[in-house]
Amino acid sequence: MSDREPHGPAFDADPVLVLPAGGPRGLASRWSVPMTWAGSRWATAAAAAVLAAAALVFANGAFAAASLPGALWTAALVGVGSAAFGLLVGSLVGAPIGAGATACDLRGPLFGMMGLLLATTQSRSSLLVQLFAGLPLDAIRFGVQPAVGAAAVALMAAALSSRLRLERDALADPAGAQACATCVPLFPRRPQA
Repeated sequence: MSDREPHGPAFDADPVLVLPAGGPRGLASRWSVPMTWAGSRWATAAAAAVLAAAALVFANGAFAAASLPGALWTAALVGVGSAAFGLLVGSLVGAPIGAGATACDLRGPLFGMMGLLLATTQSRSSLLVQLFAGLPLDAIRFGVQPAVGAAAVALMAAALSSRLRLERDALADPAGAQACATCVPLFPRRPQA
């Protein structure tokens, strides 16, 4: 050892990386967070959106016997709803620490998809037709179903907005961001041995 003074501990050193006040890459809003996503998160979001659209179109019979106006709003609901569902699923996978997905985060995509399934079915024996049996079928097709579909898309958009805000906060201030502490983590981390 030399006669020089010992070096100070590493935690007294200046930080190696300092994030700007607006977060990484100047994230001005929560809607800019997906620009920071890795390719795997985008692939997950795209796969979820395609599967959701396939479920709505093929398994649900979204366009079976639909008239032209009904087919147009159904196509819009399938497109916008499956895109929102895909982004929501992408926000749940690989989130930064502090924005980890919890079991409570499954409410938005599950209730949203249930609403879209109800809103896009063309069956005369669907649940909405049965619930509103006193209304004419056209009132259900052009009034009730679009309203339920719009509510489902709004629910998924609100859930996505909340997830992106949480992720933006976690990226801007990793020490201060917290996921829901009262809900079970969706992807629990195993303790390190």
